[in-house]
Amino acid sequence: MAEKERPTFILDGMYGSLARWLRLLGYDTIFCNDWVDDDILIATEDRILLTRDKELITRAQTRGLKVFNPGSRPIYKMLRRLQEYLGTEFILNPSKSRCSLCNARLAHAQPEEVKDRVPARSFNQFTLYWQCTNKDCRQVYWQGRHWRRIQATLNRI
Repeated sequence: MAEKERPTFILDGMYGSLARWLRLLGYDTIFCNDWVDDDILIATEDRILLTRDKELITRAQTRGLKVFNPGSRPIYKMLRRLQEYLGTEFILNPSKSRCSLCNARLAHAQPEEVKDRVPARSFNQFTLYWQCTNKDCRQVYWQGRHWRRIQATLNRI
């Protein structure tokens, strides 16, 4: 799926974990933790609204907005349902990932750039790093032990 064809998402407060996963998978994802329904509907525009809220689903459909209910936990089941709905396969690629905290793009980082923001044990074990391009966030990512858990979850779908 080309970058321009990739769907973008807006998720209500029920889906913080799913928002983080979609961002790591490279999808532009707005997470509306404390938003009221009217604001979510206004912001949806060309995005796909992900929610379990039946009233919000009905209101979105009435307005002709794209809306989908990915169900509930565990995360691999939600991702599987969403993958089937989109007709795509989720692939983890850090060079296309977004920051799981703020949704900004990630960029490859040299170890020296992030040394003081990575635990010493991890820094001594790993050499590939990415950091958030948002100057107010700058979260650092690397392929640590969690990487295997992420891959195992994706393999289940």
